[in-house]
Amino acid sequence: MKNIIFTTLLLASVSIQAQEVSKEQWVAGMKTALPAHFCQQAQYFRQCFNVTAIECEEVAASTTRICLNELNSQIPITLVQPRDGTMWGSKVGACAGTAYETSLIRKRIANDKCNNISNWQ
Repeated sequence: MKNIIFTTLLLASVSIQAQEVSKEQWVAGMKTALPAHFCQQAQYFRQCFNVTAIECEEVAASTTRICLNELNSQIPITLVQPRDGTMWGSKVGACAGTAYETSLIRKRIANDKCNNISNWQ
């Protein structure tokens, strides 16, 4: 999956101000922050897929929720920010981004901008 997944998650991890964050707080933040960030107008997931903002957010929320559930047992009970948030955010983001792309592959736009990974790093 494209490297954009890893960079998109910094927003979610950095937005939590505390030095230590409970798993529950972090997961709740990721459930809203990740889909919202994925689906901003200028992001890959909106620019390179023929979807509305609502459709993007629905798919991104679903894939984020599924990936958080899959990784739940591995995520520590307390996350030290920003180190743990960035690491786990990258894992959740890679999972959710891959699942998003797989779910909407028929709606992916193939053009020079979308096909060039350097545009999305």
